[in-house]
Amino acid sequence: MSERAEVIVCGAGTAGAVVAARLVEAGASVLLLEAGPDHGGPDSGRWPADLLDASGISGTHDWGYAGPGGGGQELTFGRARVIGGCSSHNGCAQTCGWSGDYDELAEELGAPEWSAEALRPLFGRVAERLHIRSYEEDEIQPFQRAFLAAAGSVGTPRTDDLGDLDGGAGCGAEPVNIVDGVRWNTAFGYLEPLRDRPELDIRPDTMVDRVLLDGDRAVGVRAVAGGQLVEFHADEVVISGGAYGSPEILLRSGIGPADELRALGIQSEHDLPGVGRNLHDQPAAHLEYAAAPGLVDELAAFAREHWMPAEQAIAKLSASHTDGPYDLHVYPWVEPDEEGEADTGWRCVFAVGLLRPRSRGALRLASADPGDRPRIDHAFLSDPDVSDLEALVRGVEWMRGVAMNPDMAASLGRALVAPGAPDDPAALREWVRRTHRHYWHPAGTCRMGGTDDPGAVVGHDGRVHGLRRLTVADASVLPMITRSTPAWPVAVIGERIGATLAGG
Repeated sequence: MSERAEVIVCGAGTAGAVVAARLVEAGASVLLLEAGPDHGGPDSGRWPADLLDASGISGTHDWGYAGPGGGGQELTFGRARVIGGCSSHNGCAQTCGWSGDYDELAEELGAPEWSAEALRPLFGRVAERLHIRSYEEDEIQPFQRAFLAAAGSVGTPRTDDLGDLDGGAGCGAEPVNIVDGVRWNTAFGYLEPLRDRPELDIRPDTMVDRVLLDGDRAVGVRAVAGGQLVEFHADEVVISGGAYGSPEILLRSGIGPADELRALGIQSEHDLPGVGRNLHDQPAAHLEYAAAPGLVDELAAFAREHWMPAEQAIAKLSASHTDGPYDLHVYPWVEPDEEGEADTGWRCVFAVGLLRPRSRGALRLASADPGDRPRIDHAFLSDPDVSDLEALVRGVEWMRGVAMNPDMAASLGRALVAPGAPDDPAALREWVRRTHRHYWHPAGTCRMGGTDDPGAVVGHDGRVHGLRRLTVADASVLPMITRSTPAWPVAVIGERIGATLAGG
């Protein structure tokens, strides 16, 4: 079975939905292939409640990725297999990062279209499509209010500039993509207005196996749909599978490190050593406490009158080695204690994530079977000068100060996660290494760079080096992740590369 389209976009996630929409709006006919289900519009009645409910993070529709942490612990790497991708299950915190990082990227690529000034209109466009806004003061629930007050008391001022590319260190209420309690994903914001357009053909439950090549040109893809192999042919192929999915597709296509592919029985079509390399995510450490009875009462009273999300505030801190105004996010939340450790039934979590990690790992295929998950190792906390670990330790120490501050301490009961003693730095470092988690923000596996850069996979326009009519557009193209929660910047990547493909 074979079908033909003008452009094939592989993945209807945070970036892929944006790319497809920009192309359709420009008049191109697009076949959008999504491995997960398409639940329709926000009012279809088919969406699972957990994917619509923006008060917490959903764990359903997961791809099942996993790998080691810096201390050998097993970590799971949640990625959403559904239309809208991770924008359909994330925590809805929308931060844009710091302008200096985009300016540095533009300079490195020799591509002014990636500068902060050039991207500002695209950030605005995404904000409009996803209805991004900040919480009003009367919407902030008691635990989050206490955190903001305590952060100010320990010297981190209230700035409310998380959506400002020129913002600096400080803390404030999050900008969010939430409409009346509903998580407004990129499928809602970008695809829904175009569903009646004949140029857009969405195919859910269709998993792309590999890109089809004719010499050095992409001519289509092979996918699995309904248990059957099907080929789709096109003039242009765009891969938007995310930092894990995009390199998987390239590698199964024979595009990547030739020796590794041959060892798996995959014919090397295009030796590109950087595919799957440069993998990194923002490592995170957690402190957890039982909620005090008084806080539980306050939360119950608030919930009777307001919609109550778990997470609402972020503090931006400067780590010792940072090359910008901040390099850490502290993002607290409160949730029911499903593990039964807290007498009050509620758990308070303080998480600190390192935004610009120096450690680099890799993604490698386990086999040529698209049903097998790859081998993922971010090499967390492995940078030679140990700066990643030191930055997280600094964040944990700051969180302890917040937890002990009178503005916060009254809301907390006993510690449920207790790291090494405060006067034992070595024990604290070892605890962070053994117990760290991550911020759910992988990037870098198909990174942008010049043709003279042996580790680069794509150019500044997202086109794969050495191949024609093949583009990657998602977080995998970032040489280094932005100083942010990346959903907003990743949608901007979709806007930027989508506009380039559309001739804009």
